[in-house]
Amino acid sequence: MIKIENLRKSFYSQNVLKGVNLDIDDGKITVIIGRSGSGKSVLLKNIIGLLQPDEGKIFYKNTNIANVSKKELNKIRMNFGVLFQDAALFDSLNVFDNVAFPVVERKLFKHKKEIANAVENTLRLVGLEGIDKKMPSELSGGMRKRVGLARAIITNPGIVFFDEPTTGLDPLMSESIANLIKNMQNKLSTTCFVISHDLSLTYRIADNIGLLDNGKIAEFSDKETFFKSDNKLVKEFLNSYKIGD
Repeated sequence: MIKIENLRKSFYSQNVLKGVNLDIDDGKITVIIGRSGSGKSVLLKNIIGLLQPDEGKIFYKNTNIANVSKKELNKIRMNFGVLFQDAALFDSLNVFDNVAFPVVERKLFKHKKEIANAVENTLRLVGLEGIDKKMPSELSGGMRKRVGLARAIITNPGIVFFDEPTTGLDPLMSESIANLIKNMQNKLSTTCFVISHDLSLTYRIADNIGLLDNGKIAEFSDKETFFKSDNKLVKEFLNSYKIGD
């Protein structure tokens, strides 16, 4: 689905990404973990085109999206869904209009009834039937995340990106979000790319796990192999966090 080769990104004298190589498998949940400040968010922003890499290639279906025009990048982005860390809902729009926003902007449906059906079905998928008239200010943190997820998946994207999906949530709500992501992926067979420091979330949802350390992928493997790894950096990271932290 996505192949990253020798990705480098610096901000002035600070080298954040120092040659990241990574394959994001089609139909799988790939989770990239790492300590705060390790460059996870910078990696995500480079992949979705919010930042331009200094060096390297990012292939999406054989197209290097690090080297395309803005018009072509916007076209490719139509295959992406993104759940940002704070859900990034429009405070002036109710839940219905927030979720409907991508399909309205892209003119995916001709009739209002089709839009309404898509919103209703997507809200049902994330367990939020009947709240379409509520404003974001009336929602809990967990509900905002769910609405954000609904907006991210309503266009049936080829890949969904998650930016720290459990940050700011209590353990019970974090578990609920983890289950939601896993169930959504199982039902839709969507490719998912998640950045997180949450080992509990990672253990519950990941098919493949990568550890980002010192600007590079220190380890990348399937979940079972990762948690049994003899890699010193992986052991240090796992020992510094308890499942559930």
